[in-house]
Amino acid sequence: MEKITINYYLYFLGFLFFAFGASLLLKKGLLATRLLGLQFLQLGIQLYCSYYIQLPIIFEHPHYFRVISPLFYLIGPLSYLFQHFLLYPERKFKNSYFLHFLPFAFHFLEFLPFYFSSETIKIAEINQVIKENTYNTQQSNFGLISMKYHLYFKSLSYILYMTWTSYELFKYYQSVSKSFLLKNRLIVFWLTGDLFLKIIALACHITFSIIYPDQVQMLARDFLYAGEFAIMALFLFLNPRLLDGPYLKGLIFQHSFREIQENSENLKDFEYEKSRINVKNKSILEKMDRYFESEFIFLKSNVSLNLVALSLKIKPRLIRISLQEELNFSFTDYVNSWRIQYAEEQCRDNPRWKSYKIEVIATESGFGTRQSFNAAVKKLKGVSPGQYFAKYTN
Repeated sequence: MEKITINYYLYFLGFLFFAFGASLLLKKGLLATRLLGLQFLQLGIQLYCSYYIQLPIIFEHPHYFRVISPLFYLIGPLSYLFQHFLLYPERKFKNSYFLHFLPFAFHFLEFLPFYFSSETIKIAEINQVIKENTYNTQQSNFGLISMKYHLYFKSLSYILYMTWTSYELFKYYQSVSKSFLLKNRLIVFWLTGDLFLKIIALACHITFSIIYPDQVQMLARDFLYAGEFAIMALFLFLNPRLLDGPYLKGLIFQHSFREIQENSENLKDFEYEKSRINVKNKSILEKMDRYFESEFIFLKSNVSLNLVALSLKIKPRLIRISLQEELNFSFTDYVNSWRIQYAEEQCRDNPRWKSYKIEVIATESGFGTRQSFNAAVKKLKGVSPGQYFAKYTN
């Protein structure tokens, strides 16, 4: 009776995760939000089905048997892709990303005949599980690979994806400045903490499997994953803006707001000026800000308006109009603003840059020549590069 009671908690928790996942999947916004929704949907289905595959309930509901097995191949890919598109929100979902889901598709298709088989055949498979005292049986009339080997492949897949996810997160933290990390410390704490919890859950699961290799019941595994996602959901519920992605370190568009505010007599004047900004222009500039922030496109000396327009699927004319009407910037001014800002942050936060000469700073921040660097700093900052960066360099 105690196990049945514990299973009830997983059963209802599965419903909550499913509902939460569905709300995220339907939510407008970043692709990462929908990928997170898929994670919660996957776990919700997994927990719901886990209730029915426990003994002795499984004999009353044999059609749930082996349903959740393919879902374990989704844990690693969905976790990685969620983090990837949260950190790089302007990247597009390419067809090559579907390769991540091939193991899931293979495992599902190989057991498709079993899913459509009769109740008698499924009960025979359940009896085989009881006979071997483990869900990861070696003997089965279905599947090209035994469940025991699938366990190894699932564990290896999860380990590889956690390693890949950790590496990408570490490289991302290295690529941005300290001030950017401080500005986004909440999302840094969330992603790092969630990754740490996933690694702990994986370690506990592996340890449990080694100590109890022949256990049919896997409640400990379900509670580990459910607990980790529950913490993630609670943190997200308390901080819903996390799904907006990292705050832009530049926010060129918001800088224009700051200038309006400084020139306004009071907050009412500021709000009036802000309301006059064209909504369509704002949308375009926000997309550009996020694209420049995530892809560091401004570091390429050959970046062009047509290249950016093609990547964002926005007409060059509309970008040019938005920059001119809202910021009084040409496209070149906009790009150079990012380059100067990047150089400023690196000189302030990166010890190696403090010893760079002006020529090196110009090259490393995307300017093709020192002359173009001089002209841009003089135009946008009103002083020479030597004067402007003197406070940061040795």
